[in-house]
Amino acid sequence: MRLLLTLLLATLFSASGCGPSQRPLASAGVADEFARKWLTDAIETGDARCHGLGLLKHPEFSCEQMQTYAHRIQSTSRTLTAITEHDCVGNICGDIVEVNFSALDDSGAPVEESIVLKRDEGIIRMYLYRSNLMLKDYETAHPRREEEKDPVQVAYDELTARYPSLYQFPPCYGVRASSSNLTGALQPKDNVNVGLMETLATTCGESFCFGLVGDKIAPLCPDRS
Repeated sequence: MRLLLTLLLATLFSASGCGPSQRPLASAGVADEFARKWLTDAIETGDARCHGLGLLKHPEFSCEQMQTYAHRIQSTSRTLTAITEHDCVGNICGDIVEVNFSALDDSGAPVEESIVLKRDEGIIRMYLYRSNLMLKDYETAHPRREEEKDPVQVAYDELTARYPSLYQFPPCYGVRASSSNLTGALQPKDNVNVGLMETLATTCGESFCFGLVGDKIAPLCPDRS
């Protein structure tokens, strides 16, 4: 099963003068080095190593839990797969970068990690971290009978399991897909163009969400209805 995960990081990192942390986060050796350090540093209790807004927006995991899951990955197996600049994550905007790694967990199974970094007033923080290891455990701990789920929710769960970076956008509840609110082509759940979805979201605004038409994902902009 193809699982592409995006992990979002928010850790304290002090920067001053013309040090490397003042270069754009997407610069070589800035975001990826900070991400690797956050992932391997000793686990600290409390929220000191995570971005407060990230914890508020995505409360499924505590800061300590995210660190614990990161430590279940073999650090030497991490391979950088992508560094992507984002103007906004959801409705949070600023100096934001997403760093993706492929790695192996403590059992030797392949894992995809996604970490988002945000810099505020010169300080880099880990905003959000996700891995398919985390999402699998979360779904196991919070089971819901399929017949109780809205079909849109079922499709959304499958979508975000494959493409964790799309977790920043919500499912469309109570919104019927139509020619007036469809903001892009329908896409198969297992072959979504993540970059295109993120671009469509920036043109739509905060109302952007994922709907379902048949067995395909529909990028919707309800405000245009």
